[in-house]
Amino acid sequence: MSAIPSAVAIMRRKGACRPPGGMVEYYFLSMITDFRLKVFETVARRLNFTRAAEELFITQPAVTRHIKELERLLDARLFKREGRGIALTAEGVRLLAHSRRILKEYETLVEEISFGRNSPVSGELSLGASSTMSQYVLPPLLALFNRHYPEIRIWLKSGNTEEIEQAVQDESVQLGIVEGTATRANLHYQPFMEDEIILAGGMQAAVPSEGLSLPQLSHVPLIMREPGSGTRRVVEEALKKHGISVSGLHVLMTLGNTESIKMYLEHSPACSFLSSLAVRGEFKRGSLKEIHLRHLEIRRTFHFVAGHGDHSRINELFIKFCRYYYNKI
Repeated sequence: MSAIPSAVAIMRRKGACRPPGGMVEYYFLSMITDFRLKVFETVARRLNFTRAAEELFITQPAVTRHIKELERLLDARLFKREGRGIALTAEGVRLLAHSRRILKEYETLVEEISFGRNSPVSGELSLGASSTMSQYVLPPLLALFNRHYPEIRIWLKSGNTEEIEQAVQDESVQLGIVEGTATRANLHYQPFMEDEIILAGGMQAAVPSEGLSLPQLSHVPLIMREPGSGTRRVVEEALKKHGISVSGLHVLMTLGNTESIKMYLEHSPACSFLSSLAVRGEFKRGSLKEIHLRHLEIRRTFHFVAGHGDHSRINELFIKFCRYYYNKI
C-alpha cells in the first residue's frame, strides 16, 4: 500500500511556491480543510456524488472537480468503481479517518469562536416556520439555541409555507423557514437543509412488494395536505413533470396537519405524501411504512426567508447556528 505523501513532499514535487519558514504545512492544510476535505468526507459518507452535491448545495461537476483536485494534491486515488457505485480506495480510507478528525477540530474551533458566550447577545427573534419544520426540526434546535443564548427571546409562529411567506412579507415575523422553491421576488431566500418526501401508508395499505408504478398511483386512496402547503406544492410539481395531475388522483380527503394525517393512516388503507422527517418515529415503531414509488424521487430544500436588505445580527446568528447544528442533534 502506497503511503499518502506529506504536504511538504507534494508541494516540493509539484514545484509549488512555498510560504516562508514553518508555514508550509499550515498553507497546505488551509487549502484543503476549508472545503475540499468537507466535500471528500461527504462523498465518502454518501458514496454518491449526486447525493453529496445535494447535501452541500453545489453542483455534481463541482464535487467532481474538488475530489480530482484533492487527488492531485495528494497524488493518490481516493475512490474506485465498484459495481454500479463507488468505494473508497485504501488511501481514501486512511484520508477519511484523518479528515474526520481535522473537521471535528475545525467544528470545535468554530463552535468556540462563533457560538461562545464571551460576547452576550440579547434581543428578540420572531420566527415563522412551516409545519414540518416547526414540528420535527426546530424544537431541539431551539432548545440548544436557548442554552447558548438565554438572553434572546424567541416567538414562533407555525403555518404552511404560503402563510409564513406572507407573514415575512407583512413583517409580522422577522425570519421564516419554508419548504420548496423560492416563489416571491420581494423576499430573499437562503438554502438551509434538504428533505425527501415519500409515500407512506399504514399496515392496512395493500401494495405490491415491488412497490407502485406511477400509473398505479391513480388507484391508491390518498390523503393530501391543504392547498398552500409546501409539501403539497412540491408533490404537485414533481408529479406534473411526469404528466400526473392531482385532480386525476384518488384523493379521499384533505387534512391540514401532518400529525392528523399520520393518525388517519394508522387506521386506514390510505396513503399520503409526507416528509421523511415526519415519519421517522412511526417507521421505527412499525405503525407506518414506506410505499416505494418506482421512477419517482421527490426531494426539496428548506429555505430561510427574510425581506431584502434585512441583515439583523440575531437573524444571521440564528441562521448560522441552525446550519451548523441541525444534523448534529
